[in-house]
Amino acid sequence: MRGWWRRVSTPSLVRRIMLAQMLLLTLLWCAFLTYVLWESLRSPGLLAGKKTYDTILAVVDQMADRPQARYKILREIDLALREDYGAGDDPAISTSLIVRSGGQVVYASEGAPLNVRNTHYDEAQRISADGSLWRSRTARSPRSDAEATLVMPADEWHFFIHINTRGYYLLPLLISLPFLLLPAWLSVRVALRPWSKVAREVAARGPQDLTPLQSMPKHEELRNMVDCINDLLGRVRESAERERAFIADAAHELRTPLAAMRINVEALQSHVTDRQQRELLGGILNSGDRATRLVRQLLLLMRSETRTANPRRPVALTALVQERLAVLSPLAARCSVELELDARGEIRIDGMREGLVSLVDNLVENAIKYSPAQGRVEVALHASAQAIVLRVSDAGPGIAPELRERVFDRFFRDPDQTQSGSGLGLAIVQTVARQHGGSVALDTSAEGGLMVTVTLAAGAAAG
Repeated sequence: MRGWWRRVSTPSLVRRIMLAQMLLLTLLWCAFLTYVLWESLRSPGLLAGKKTYDTILAVVDQMADRPQARYKILREIDLALREDYGAGDDPAISTSLIVRSGGQVVYASEGAPLNVRNTHYDEAQRISADGSLWRSRTARSPRSDAEATLVMPADEWHFFIHINTRGYYLLPLLISLPFLLLPAWLSVRVALRPWSKVAREVAARGPQDLTPLQSMPKHEELRNMVDCINDLLGRVRESAERERAFIADAAHELRTPLAAMRINVEALQSHVTDRQQRELLGGILNSGDRATRLVRQLLLLMRSETRTANPRRPVALTALVQERLAVLSPLAARCSVELELDARGEIRIDGMREGLVSLVDNLVENAIKYSPAQGRVEVALHASAQAIVLRVSDAGPGIAPELRERVFDRFFRDPDQTQSGSGLGLAIVQTVARQHGGSVALDTSAEGGLMVTVTLAAGAAAG
């Protein structure tokens, strides 16, 4: 129930267009009905005819000696007039017939306004009687004193209110609207297909894909929107490229002074004998190492986000993981952490080797850094026909579930972490995974630490 109400209350362009169509239809119906009613009231119509009066008066004259038969015939004529020129037996919206002979009413329609009396014969007049305005015409027989009067309502506003209360106005509209909803909905859906096509292309884009949209609709309004989106994507792409170039240049330029600072501090440290001073110089070296690592991470991030920097080539992924574990084994030994690899066969993938190296290094380094002494880091690699899965598990403190989405943001770090870091490792991992058609998921390992699962598109992988 809550989901249904949310869908109904959420603004919808389709529903807005349908409501506009229904409103337009209602206005057109009102205008059409008003015109018809106005013309029917202003036009002389039946009152201007001569044959109807002649027929009625002939019946009255020729059947004067047979009042009952005359009444029946006049009744049939009256019903025929109301059927063709009125709305049933309602005198407020239909034609009424009044026949007099010798000053006496010999026939009158049911509900006819008997107080309506013309002052001139054979002339349509507007007469006020019984609180309403009427238009009537009276014809007199040339053979007798018989008179025939046809009366029609002439008060437009009263007439409109009356037919509205009887349902003649709203009822057809209410009956027809439901049958028009489905055709209106279908027409709107069909008309919005080009819009939906563009929306699907935009939804399928990744955050790093800033290339122009391929959908170029022929429709002027939608084409203008696509052009504006492409212009925006172009400006964002240029801004992102300038940002990456600036960060890459700055990080590259920082490598030389940081290396020089380390050499100078190490040289100074070799000549210092005071323990406190050596500790201060050691702190400078540690800070320099952190800065160097941050610079290296920035360069890796900028390179991983540049698609043209590393073209795709066949990569022996199993051998690459083994190689990186061997490179990182001294770090694991210093931290008293055991590295364990579970690789099922030789796995190959068409990818960017430098990016995959960054991915493996960041995952394993983080796992070693956050694992306790005598802990174990498990690396598992296996492939199927659909995907390649790389899983790295540790026994560290892990990441709280509510922070597992945010840790992929650049420079974001868990506030409760005590280990130093740049906050770029998982951002690099996610970028490389997306470039290989994959994704990254965080979970709790069997030992209570963090388990990172990287799923890569199989592509040309073989096991």
